[in-house]
Amino acid sequence: MNMEEALLQAIHEAPADESPWRVLGDWLEDQGAPERAELLRLSLALRREAEGPAARQVLEGRLRALLAAGARPCVPGLVNSIGMPLVLVPPGTFLMGSPDDEPDRSLDEGPQYEVTIARPFYLGAHPITQRQYQEVVGSNPSCFSPGGDGKGRVQALDTGAFPVESVSWEEAVTFCAKLSGRRHERSAGRSYRLPTEAEWEYACRAGTTTPFHFGPSLTTRQANVEEPSGEAQATSLKRTTTVGSYPPNAWGLYDMHGNVDEWCCDGYVRGYYDRCRAQGSQGPGRGDWRVVRGGSWLYRAASSRAACRGCFRPEDRRVVVGFRVVCVTGPI
Repeated sequence: MNMEEALLQAIHEAPADESPWRVLGDWLEDQGAPERAELLRLSLALRREAEGPAARQVLEGRLRALLAAGARPCVPGLVNSIGMPLVLVPPGTFLMGSPDDEPDRSLDEGPQYEVTIARPFYLGAHPITQRQYQEVVGSNPSCFSPGGDGKGRVQALDTGAFPVESVSWEEAVTFCAKLSGRRHERSAGRSYRLPTEAEWEYACRAGTTTPFHFGPSLTTRQANVEEPSGEAQATSLKRTTTVGSYPPNAWGLYDMHGNVDEWCCDGYVRGYYDRCRAQGSQGPGRGDWRVVRGGSWLYRAASSRAACRGCFRPEDRRVVVGFRVVCVTGPI
């Protein structure tokens, strides 16, 4: 085991302990990767909550500049038995929802309230792909696949690495159960579920407070969306595309904005944030509708904001909706 592997293993075993994170940053700098080291330290500082909004704004700006320049996040992760990369999301506290003055804000995105993610968790680095879904479930319901209604838009393309879509919430839950039941996953002590809304938004923001983890606006160079924000010349694909085609956030998560909306385990309830703030709680609500997050290839950028909430019935299959999974495992 080399030094990087040893440090990452130490983080896996105690994600809330900042010491191995700081040592990893020093090691990256010694290895001639100062940008990656700075990115890691900035991410750590943002998790600690900088003193005052002005200081936080400076840190966030520098973090986005490093990512835009191509700095690659150094984050602990694992790869499961079907080749799915999962990223360790550290514990922390954040403001869930959008501020009153955020452009395109909906009333159900507020009031903002403080949420603590007390336990770290592993989250899929990108949405579940058609190939992964096929391997676990034995079928591929996607429109943008060789056998789907949208096959004319993906001729000669390898859609196996496209996100699975046209999958219901019920089918996403079934996928999690089937994957959890596979022999290699059971022997590794891993099980799978959909993320809560709070987990999803916390992971999407990755320490940032702007509408998008990229900043106040979103372009088609950053995400697969229909109508970009802040871009004069829009170049929309009019379909899904290979996961991981756009830059990640600071925690190494791809496609948190655009490509496909993603099912959460929560029921959609209006006025939910009011109750959560009053009760000091967060987590799945009850209701006949289920929450989706992230926006999609068909929607304008505003629908891909970190705080934006959507919903469908659990039996609905929509060409704009896929999912990613949380992996629950032993050390955390």
